[in-house]
Amino acid sequence: MRKGDGLRLALMKKSGSQPHGNEGVHHAAKGTLNEQEGLSLRNVDRQVVLVLVTAACCLWIGQFGGRLRPSNLQPLHRSVAWAGIQIFAYLIIPVIVCIIFRINLATVGWSIRGLKEHWRPYAGILFVALPAVVAVSFSSEFQTKYPLLEVRDGGQINLAQMLIWWAFYAVQFVAIESFFRGFLVLGLADAFGMNAILIAMLPYLAIHFSKPPLEALASIVGALIMGILALRSRSIWLGVVVHIVVAGTMDVSSLLQKGVQW
Repeated sequence: MRKGDGLRLALMKKSGSQPHGNEGVHHAAKGTLNEQEGLSLRNVDRQVVLVLVTAACCLWIGQFGGRLRPSNLQPLHRSVAWAGIQIFAYLIIPVIVCIIFRINLATVGWSIRGLKEHWRPYAGILFVALPAVVAVSFSSEFQTKYPLLEVRDGGQINLAQMLIWWAFYAVQFVAIESFFRGFLVLGLADAFGMNAILIAMLPYLAIHFSKPPLEALASIVGALIMGILALRSRSIWLGVVVHIVVAGTMDVSSLLQKGVQW
């Protein structure tokens, strides 16, 4: 008997297995070999590693990159700088990674095919979400948070500055949808199937921890629904539209509640 076979036989007896001579030893050794092969780096899915490592870096930059902003910026410049960091972290970096590693952008949600067949569920989301946003806009916590561009209560709004901010804000939502529903959900779908939605849901919830509690809670539902729809449509663009419309409604509702002058 070879060295180590005695230990394998003892383990098999303890588990209730009854080997027959060398055949039992052979099966035990084969099982151990298969387990070792399962842990081999050769079995690692290259795209899964690429997506998750890139995602970790993007999330770090998106969370802590704002600390690089000078502290004496004007409100518009401060808000635009924040949006620029989000766009860099969640849009530019993943796109560069896809180009370098030859991942077709259409496979991570940039396709516009089939949008006509999938618009109804997104319209349903707006039908439910917009009245809820208007209702929540009456809360002081909501009015304190939005719009992200600082505006004094009852003050005169600078429409030009607000339009500049909304332009950057809209592109930021392209970045968010491209990253969470495209790069993460669709980028991991081949390996994890529907479970990719749950994987993407956790960091999506995490970036909402600084938001009002109800909005953070809604992000869980939003991540699940938008993830399912992204998997069905294989596109991020209807999700982008929904996100921009909801965010725009949030800002306008908050401004109206603050009594700003247009």
